[in-house]
Amino acid sequence: MAKLNLKSFTQPDLLKKIKPANLLLLLEPFRLFFNMKGFLLPTDPEEQMDHGTLAAILAQPDEDMPGDLVEALYLISTLGSDDRFDDLLDLAAANEIHADSEITALDLATRIWLTHPEALERKDHQEFFQKRKSFESFRAASPDQAIAIENLPDDLATLEAALDAYFQAKKRGVGCRVMRTDSAGEVRFLVEHGQPCKREPSRKGPRSTSTFFRPEKTDVVIYDVVHNELRINASTFADVREYRALFGRHVFGGEDSFVLAEKYTLNPLKKDGRAALNCRDIPGMDKVELREIEYSWSGAFDHIEIHRAGNLFNALVLINRKVEQEAHILKAVFKIKLDGEKKPRTVTIKAGNKSGYNRGEEAMMIEDWLHARGFVLIDGRLDNAEADSALAGA
Repeated sequence: MAKLNLKSFTQPDLLKKIKPANLLLLLEPFRLFFNMKGFLLPTDPEEQMDHGTLAAILAQPDEDMPGDLVEALYLISTLGSDDRFDDLLDLAAANEIHADSEITALDLATRIWLTHPEALERKDHQEFFQKRKSFESFRAASPDQAIAIENLPDDLATLEAALDAYFQAKKRGVGCRVMRTDSAGEVRFLVEHGQPCKREPSRKGPRSTSTFFRPEKTDVVIYDVVHNELRINASTFADVREYRALFGRHVFGGEDSFVLAEKYTLNPLKKDGRAALNCRDIPGMDKVELREIEYSWSGAFDHIEIHRAGNLFNALVLINRKVEQEAHILKAVFKIKLDGEKKPRTVTIKAGNKSGYNRGEEAMMIEDWLHARGFVLIDGRLDNAEADSALAGA
């Protein structure tokens, strides 16, 4: 389930923005719950609703509040914004939901939830996926043998069962769900699972009490068909290692299908200087600027040096310096401006196999640029044993 985020629904004015008929339809299945709270829902949309009392109830979620209501309010408040109106309109059309010319974003999100809640859930998953930045990369053990998307199994039941057993052994509770989404050049998997239990102080009416619960976590696994590699975003290295093995076994034909390898090098900044930022040959990219470099100097004192500026190459010229040739570059941060976007994106690359930038359709463009400028190593790879030992010791 999505993270609980009812803060925006504590405002009566926001509840008033939903058409009364839609709001009543949304709340009707939970009439008994509101009765228990001493709040009587109207029976007719024309009746006046006490938005202030309703907001006060929603401002104090407790263990009695139905999970479906929490989910509905979270998704509607999160996705029902004006900047998402066109996306919601497309979603409504795809699910044959009529939208008149005067419908608002909040009402559109509510209408979609009432008839096709799974469509709104998928939209939230997509946006969640695009916010994930930090990924570990694993190269195919056989780089020249990419797996076609249509040859990947659609039934993920055995993978879910294996992951469920792993998380149960780690005391993360029962239940694991894997959701697959295909896009141009990529297959994306979202893995929902439990986390270790928590006990938090809470309020139940006037009483101070505690709430015992198990948080949920969603990890991201991506198969990049174009570059034939697996990318994983998870909380711990143990989870990353398990995903690599289990996805390999149940989706790609063997646990050894992907191996940890040195993927990124930042030596083009030494070798080519400002020319390493050239992006004219990448359709859709407007400009690249270097914002930060982190150096490691050899020696006994673990000397780390960081240079940071709005435009680092210009800043180095002013102090009569260039990119250091003797130091090892650990990390570089770029600002990449894409055509049609007002703000540049932050792209962080670490020497090794870690990268950080928003994922989505435009991510393939950034990968193409990294390959074209030589920031991606072509032949570096480690065997499976080295992969496990490296992850275990990280």
